Amino acid sequence: MSILEEFQINYPSLNHKNYIESVYRFCEEHEFSMILKGSLAKGVATKYSDIDLIISGNITRDEVDEIITLYNKPIMTNFTENPKGILILVYPDNISVDLDIRETISKEDLIDSKVLLKYDKNYILSDQSMIRRQITSEHISNRPDWYKVLRLLHKGVLKYLSNKTDSAYNFLSEIKDSLAALNINNLKFNGNFEDDIQCIFNEFCKRFEINSDIKGLFYNLFKEF
Repeated sequence: MSILEEFQINYPSLNHKNYIESVYRFCEEHEFSMILKGSLAKGVATKYSDIDLIISGNITRDEVDEIITLYNKPIMTNFTENPKGILILVYPDNISVDLDIRETISKEDLIDSKVLLKYDKNYILSDQSMIRRQITSEHISNRPDWYKVLRLLHKGVLKYLSNKTDSAYNFLSEIKDSLAALNINNLKFNGNFEDDIQCIFNEFCKRFEINSDIKGLFYNLFKEF
């Protein structure tokens, strides 16, 4: 029996289940509160959906590093820009996580969510805005601008494969707007998401040092088109 069976989470894949259960065990051991958000909490996730988690507690840098590598060593890591400071983790099996580590939780956070663990010492509800913890980790280094655009490429592909076409094209538009700042001006697009996103990724592979694990991740996703 699953340790989270009482929450009736509709897992779109065994990998999603294994990830959430591994973090749950860690948070339970350390008495950190844990809230599941996004499509998984709403019961509409696909196998390409990312995992949206809020963890609240006095989490040390070493504990952040441990959470990041609990499931596996991620092959892509970054922070979100807007909102700022959410950890983005992408693992070799394409499990993608938005990990939001908090000091306080807003009432809005509880809308369409599942509270998996609740400890009074770190489950601090705020009537106003939440407070996000300042996070550092040996696994999150300063990223060049092209890497941040690469993250948008990955996000857009996942949205497209999850049949969220409008969102996917919005990401594609944002990516195209970012190309000039990277001195990429020679690409020809036909307006088709699959063709254009692969064209941009191939150009990135020519210009930037993208490691083989990330290339493999994208090429496997492209096969799903």
